[in-house]
Amino acid sequence: MNDDMTQDVQQGSVQQGLAGDYTLSLGDWLSEAWSRVNGNKAAVWKAVGLYIGLALAIVFIFNLIGIGPADPNSTEPPSAMQSLANLVTTLALLPVGVGVAFAATSIALGRTPVTTSVLGWYDSFGRLALTYLLMAVMLFIGFLLLVLPGIYLLVSYQIAMPLAVDKKLGPWEALETSRKIIGHRWFTVFGFNIVAMILVALSSLLFGIPLIWTVPMLVIAYGILYRNLAGLEPDTLRKVVGSA
Repeated sequence: MNDDMTQDVQQGSVQQGLAGDYTLSLGDWLSEAWSRVNGNKAAVWKAVGLYIGLALAIVFIFNLIGIGPADPNSTEPPSAMQSLANLVTTLALLPVGVGVAFAATSIALGRTPVTTSVLGWYDSFGRLALTYLLMAVMLFIGFLLLVLPGIYLLVSYQIAMPLAVDKKLGPWEALETSRKIIGHRWFTVFGFNIVAMILVALSSLLFGIPLIWTVPMLVIAYGILYRNLAGLEPDTLRKVVGSA
């Protein structure tokens, strides 16, 4: 899929992804992500800031009606209302999370996203909610079966949510498409997740200051992943970057 808005940056397609016809080297992946941090930190942090701000607003509303978050130090499981609040919060944030993913992919394509575009995907809420709930069920079953199947699916489903919106796929089709595409480079994606966790942990130990660079790098890295494995549809890209 080529479009003049991508500024000659090569990207993949679902057809190529399903055939395993894409390049994904961990070293090159991380190197490109880091190289794109300069000049894009502000764009990433604005998008992430909207996500965090909305999350805090939802938590604040639940606190106002007397449903506070579960105490992480408590040995008791969260109440039914707390569990429901957690689910509602997660579902409400799904469109914004996908918006951040699309913003990251636009950066990976050499474009600058419009910050407010991350809020523009609530028209796909139903599709995202169904995909998430089905994914949660599949992961629960996977972790129930000796953990390893759960880890396999957790990695395999990493591009399912943007696929559902960008390619207009149904919940099961989005999950299976993600699983099949990532399956060709599963260990590379798994390795990236390990590296990402290590980078975040080390950054947190250093008073969180390195997160100023680490977070944009990892967000952009996700955009590179989606760009290489599936490619962003022209209509989606236009919505992310505006008419410019």
